[in-house]
Amino acid sequence: MGLARKPAVLSLIALVTVLGGCAGRSAQPPVPEGNTSPPETLRDDQGVRLAPLAFSSRFQKAAYILVGEQHPNPCDHAAQAAILRRLVRSGIRPVIGLEMVPADRQDILDAFNRGKLAVGDLPRALDWPKTWGFDFALYAPIFEVARACDLPVFALNAPAGLARKVGHQGIGALSPAERAALPGDIIPPAPAQLETLREIQAMHAAMLAPKGRPGRDPFAAFLTVQSLWDTQMASRARYARAFFGRPVVILAGTGHVEGGFGIARRLTVLDPGATSISILPWRGGPPPEAGTADVFFSCPAGKGKRPPAAGGMMPPDPSHQRQIHKLNSPGAAHEGELENKVPVRGDRGE
Repeated sequence: MGLARKPAVLSLIALVTVLGGCAGRSAQPPVPEGNTSPPETLRDDQGVRLAPLAFSSRFQKAAYILVGEQHPNPCDHAAQAAILRRLVRSGIRPVIGLEMVPADRQDILDAFNRGKLAVGDLPRALDWPKTWGFDFALYAPIFEVARACDLPVFALNAPAGLARKVGHQGIGALSPAERAALPGDIIPPAPAQLETLREIQAMHAAMLAPKGRPGRDPFAAFLTVQSLWDTQMASRARYARAFFGRPVVILAGTGHVEGGFGIARRLTVLDPGATSISILPWRGGPPPEAGTADVFFSCPAGKGKRPPAAGGMMPPDPSHQRQIHKLNSPGAAHEGELENKVPVRGDRGE
């Protein structure tokens, strides 16, 4: 999913490389119209191409590397795989954190990490069509890099069905066991993101209307689900970093990555002092707004369709609908704007 802003106008640095002990080459994705750089070309937010030394220096310091995607876009996933290979080539061997897999399927990923399951076994083992819904072939290059480069993969999303239940019935409807499976506190959005979130909720009011409990504030319900989702993924990423002792590459929809909001905001609360780098796709056109991301890669917009919501309450991907250019809400987000005004107590996703 994604809360898309202005299309990023830059390209990305050559990422697909044959590595010793990590061989293989991702398919060459198409290049955005009017751009001459290959999709693997990485550029910073000033449009400067990241040379190998600059890449290594910049990414060696990162505890978290957030790479946004449009879920049905094959170019985005090929670029993600290329980024992972380039990190390994630079001596960085991260954990791969996946929005696509709920935490209650981590045992399947553990079996994959131990070599007990092949990439081809994962769609069935993870019940991928119901768990995520987008074609597994889009994500196969990520798992292939993980296997070839011996990088652990880690589930970031909320256990199946919990986000949907919170969206439809509220936090109060969760059982004690369900609460314990979620982060300790739900961290609300940044004040500057509120206006955009209001626009998104208004655009899709019918789809996002809470069901099952009359009288609920639709916007508060939407905020709660968004905040739960981002807090959950940040909490799991923090745990993965501590458990594996490695940086974490977080693969998630663009709306979880843009502007330092979403997951990155929650990481500043959960893991103070840790450095995060954000990478987003550029779709061609004018330069990106300042602060959209730290680094960009080149991929045209995808044309794939969103599948039915699977495994959780999947808010619409605004990148398929329109572009939002400003995040300038004068309001202030705080716990009181979330439903129930009570943080969820649990184990913070560990």
